[in-house]
Amino acid sequence: MISLKFLSRLVTLPATIIISIIKYYTVGTIFQRTNKEFQGSLYKNTHLSVLNHLANNYTRDDVAHVMYAPVTKLFTKFKNTPLTVGLNGYGEKINERTSWIVRAKDPQGPKKSAILFLHGGGYCLNIFATQFIGITALYYAVPEPKRANLSIAILDYSLTCHYKKYPIQINEAIAAYRAMVEQGYDDIILVGDSCGVNLTAAVARFIAYPDEARDHFSQFTEYEWNFSPLPQPQNIVMVSPWLEPYTKPILDPNFDYSGDLGAPDTTMGDWYIEGLDRADVAPFVRFTDNDYKTQWANVDAVNGKGRTLYIYGSREHLKLGIETFIDLITKQGDGKLEVHVEEGGIHDGLFYVESLDYMSASGAQKALKGDFEGKYAYSLVGKFLEEVL
Repeated sequence: MISLKFLSRLVTLPATIIISIIKYYTVGTIFQRTNKEFQGSLYKNTHLSVLNHLANNYTRDDVAHVMYAPVTKLFTKFKNTPLTVGLNGYGEKINERTSWIVRAKDPQGPKKSAILFLHGGGYCLNIFATQFIGITALYYAVPEPKRANLSIAILDYSLTCHYKKYPIQINEAIAAYRAMVEQGYDDIILVGDSCGVNLTAAVARFIAYPDEARDHFSQFTEYEWNFSPLPQPQNIVMVSPWLEPYTKPILDPNFDYSGDLGAPDTTMGDWYIEGLDRADVAPFVRFTDNDYKTQWANVDAVNGKGRTLYIYGSREHLKLGIETFIDLITKQGDGKLEVHVEEGGIHDGLFYVESLDYMSASGAQKALKGDFEGKYAYSLVGKFLEEVL
């Protein structure tokens, strides 16, 4: 049964759309007034107004009964689109929850490289179409000949809308990573957005600190754990990190955050760690509480051996936590993050805003040509991947 809160949002949706259209043609929406990505696109402004109207106004059961769809439906829906036709290995399973978007036919060079994409959604929402198309389009943002050597996998991890809580998502992410290693991939690049960054950070720490991981995760005996050594991800992409799931964001009262999609409260974070001791899970959940010297110095992607691309928007609810983590890595410690802030950017701009341009057939053709001109995040990530591959 749909909750009254979510039902009221659905009922008032037409009014939200009308108001957005009126603003677009008069005073301008908050989006077009603050971020050039929205200028000249009624569709983007209206689409984000709808998402913002619905965001964080549902229960877990609302998500499970109304919104949830497994990633297999997206593979089917988009299998004949310009972006996916001809992709080798498209939809092939790596393990029960992990699938290839593309698998390089005959990778050349000294290493076998692949992206493992860990999607956002507060650990409650499934992979959305814009995220699926977003990571697929990212393949074409990598110039040839590097692109020909790149594979991309996506993990459809368990969700809190089905009452699956910490640490099953970490268990499944490690299993996906290990399965890729067992297939010969020795250069796995983690790409995460929002809570996918939270999961990425947990995976990076799990692999870099095996003794700590064993001591902590062994208590969760309902899951099968494998603590044998894994090669570290040398390179990571973090988009709009959600690093303090059960801490309410502290906002500047003089700043306008309206329209942002980031979690304004702890609801989804509380679902993730429901019934667990916050202090016990904090080392693998609330990363702003970590100590660099003892909990991050061994992580190659931030200690100088590898690289981490770190992107967020200037209008994010989560900005303080995002910037606290920057200080933890680069000031408390001597680590490195390649930080980029999108002016006027909202939460997860790559996968919820920029990717909209590649949903249509005409947009897909632009991606196929490698045309990502003016795309803030795509340009950064494409360049980063070209350099590390």
